[in-house]
Amino acid sequence: MSYQLLNRQAHINHDAAVAISIEQQQQEQEKQLLPNSDLLSSEEEARIPHRNHIHQHSFKGHVEEHFSRPELVRDCILGLSDGLTVPFALAAGLSSLGDSRIVIFGGIAEMVSGAISMGLGGYLAAKSEADHYITERQREAREVELYPDEEEEEIVEIFETYGLDRESIEPMFVRFRENSEKFVDFMMKFELNLEMPDPNRSLISAATIGLSYLFGGLIPLLPYFIINDTMDALFSSIVVTSMTLLAFGYIKSIYLRPAQAVMGALQTLAIGGIAAGCSYGIVALVSSANAEQSDNNSASGGSSVSFH
Repeated sequence: MSYQLLNRQAHINHDAAVAISIEQQQQEQEKQLLPNSDLLSSEEEARIPHRNHIHQHSFKGHVEEHFSRPELVRDCILGLSDGLTVPFALAAGLSSLGDSRIVIFGGIAEMVSGAISMGLGGYLAAKSEADHYITERQREAREVELYPDEEEEEIVEIFETYGLDRESIEPMFVRFRENSEKFVDFMMKFELNLEMPDPNRSLISAATIGLSYLFGGLIPLLPYFIINDTMDALFSSIVVTSMTLLAFGYIKSIYLRPAQAVMGALQTLAIGGIAAGCSYGIVALVSSANAEQSDNNSASGGSSVSFH
């Protein structure tokens, strides 16, 4: 009797184990067939990486290649372009006087004063930009507080150009009504096209423009420190500055307009050459006019003495 009971219990346990095994196999098959399953095959994971939580934050197949600080690039270009052009033109003009010391002293004076002037200009421009942003934000905050419905209609008009109606963006309005600061931030950026400037922007701009101007202005003057003859120093300065202008124009265009890099280099060289040529011609013309006037005065004075 006991043997039969044990044999029956063994059959029951075996059947239960088989049933559990079959159920587990069915569950595994269902998981493989379900489209929303968390267990993805290697092929599916490679094809649809965002369905796996592990890859949600680590996968990025596209790299955004944009300037993070475009204002710094703009300030460097402004300082270098003026620093290469203005002292070069001044040095070329003073070279017509035939004295390297005049070129060096005049070039250093212009380079320092120009760097200070350009730096102050950059500081005032950045400071004015920050003040303008603060004023416009205060005005926009008052409008959001006093006329929220009108401001929402302005947002609707903005999004209508992209094919979105008010119903589509209503969840955004709900958030904005709960947080007026975000409402103002949105209006500043998308209605007025104003970004909040860096608090240190004015000082950084002044330093960047001023130092770039000093660096650019030092290049045309270097030959005059080394070569004694003024005309030889002028020709050396023309060669060195022309190569620098070409390189600067090319590199600048590579970042701004890559398709026209060569044209940008030639344009930068042409601007610097025209400025230097005009400066040299004007100073030479004035100098020759003064020399003729001095000769005429000497001749008049000599004839009057001989007359008496």
